[in-house]
Amino acid sequence: MARFNHLPLRLRLTLLMALILIIASIVLMMTSIYAARKIYKTDVPMLKTAAIERNKQIYKVDVPKLKTAAIERNNDFTAVGIISAVLVIAIGTCLTYLIAGRALKPVTDLSKEIGEIDENNLFRQVGVPSSNDEVSKLSRSFNRMIHKLEKVFVAHKNFSANAAHELKTPLAAMIANIEVLQLDDHPTVDEYKETLEDTLKNAQRLNVLVNDLLKLNAGQNIAESEKIEAADMFANIIDELLQPIQSKNIRIENRTAGVLLHGDKHLLYRAFYNMIHNAVKYNKPNGVIIIAAAENAVNTRITILDTGIGIPEDQIDKIFDPFYCVDKSRSRELGGSGLGLSIVKMVIEKHGGEIQVHSVADVSTTIVIRLPKPQNKADR
Repeated sequence: MARFNHLPLRLRLTLLMALILIIASIVLMMTSIYAARKIYKTDVPMLKTAAIERNKQIYKVDVPKLKTAAIERNNDFTAVGIISAVLVIAIGTCLTYLIAGRALKPVTDLSKEIGEIDENNLFRQVGVPSSNDEVSKLSRSFNRMIHKLEKVFVAHKNFSANAAHELKTPLAAMIANIEVLQLDDHPTVDEYKETLEDTLKNAQRLNVLVNDLLKLNAGQNIAESEKIEAADMFANIIDELLQPIQSKNIRIENRTAGVLLHGDKHLLYRAFYNMIHNAVKYNKPNGVIIIAAAENAVNTRITILDTGIGIPEDQIDKIFDPFYCVDKSRSRELGGSGLGLSIVKMVIEKHGGEIQVHSVADVSTTIVIRLPKPQNKADR
């Protein structure tokens, strides 16, 4: 069986069809021979009676001759049956081989196309047959897989390039400040202090970036699902962001009283902190942030609305990509590593939830998060 499985598919189909033809021919031949022998069986009384009835007179019947003729007919019938069966098997096997070759030609062509893909044309699409058969569906599935792989490769390439750029920028600034200080033979204390302050600022930026990268790639699992008072968690986040909230005179409303969240407290706190922090950072002076929550038997829905700068519609799907910034210059001016929303998406997905963004540029942004509730009633 192992050797059979290693044969080409065309040959396997041919051998299987030949086996089926052999079995069918043997059964048909044996059945025909048995029926023929029943028909030509010599029964002398019956032959006499048949002769009398046919000719209305008694003929002398030569019994030995009748028996010999019946045996010869049986033998002739058997020989013809065997020859016919052999011809049917031989012709059927040859036709099966030819038909299988034609039927498998799209598969052969597809295999040849895939074999021509290498590192120089890694994302090449294969041709899709006009038919709507399994080969056509397989070709479409292969092309979809190639498209997904291309997106992943491009995302990783962009991630590496952006990570290198984000790491290089503060390092270059630190090196430049130190080199400028070294050019002065007798730098003052103030110049030392200024250089140290800039170096510390850039080092802190590097520290935030590295920590966010570690969190993004840590692959943390939900160690323990616990009940979390939404109102208390958001109140703590607001208190932590009180200084930037007050500096912009932002009015923030926490409408989450009585709602419970289920999941890892620290991960959810980090995710919602990032969202509220973004809502504050990109909000307008005297703006508004509204945090609302509602729950049903299946999930908990959290909505965060801010009257900030908004997001262009064609860029909404990209904001969760690592290091992606709608306005890079403004983002650098406001600070941040560009990984906040990527971490948010990772946390929400690890909790089995989903996140949606609705935004109107220069008007508002609304983020909707749905977190599933435990199915065990005792945990609710």
